[in-house]
Amino acid sequence: MSNGTFLLMICGQIEYVETFTSAGTTWHCKYEFVSGTDWKIVGGLQSGVSQIVNVSSNDNKVILNLPIEVVYKSTNPHGWPQIVLSVYKGTNLQGYGRAYAPLQAGVHKLKVSTSAPLPSSLLGKVATLFGYQPELLQPAMLATTAGNNLIQMVSSGEASMALNVTFHGLQGLEYDMGKSFQN
Repeated sequence: MSNGTFLLMICGQIEYVETFTSAGTTWHCKYEFVSGTDWKIVGGLQSGVSQIVNVSSNDNKVILNLPIEVVYKSTNPHGWPQIVLSVYKGTNLQGYGRAYAPLQAGVHKLKVSTSAPLPSSLLGKVATLFGYQPELLQPAMLATTAGNNLIQMVSSGEASMALNVTFHGLQGLEYDMGKSFQN
């Protein structure tokens, strides 16, 4: 691309969530891409929600196979895209996860740790006895550093993603993205 821009194309899927689960439970997952101000989505979806999965066997894997496809256009790598996951058991949050889009072209398997926020007040701690689970109003805030050090989290599992990343126009801008670079 001769106008000083390049494209980042990501396609793949959120394959499964590995967590402690039991047969008869229902699960779903949400995702959202978060990026800097210079990045514009020119194709695909910024966010999505999976189908509801009914767990029929207790092997601690919730198979989602949630497809992901997005194309970004940018003039610089500042604010590189991240994907933020929200995993739910029924209507209760089980955890959030976040990962950067891979920096090299090719097929990538990502393991994303998930963690759930702990209540921050006495009232919130009492409410957990009645099934209340604290949630973030904007999970995309996890992709920034604003106030994240104030959130107490506890590990809740791991999500597995398979992503295929392709670039177009980086070589003309003289960015070096490593051995598996594609133009």
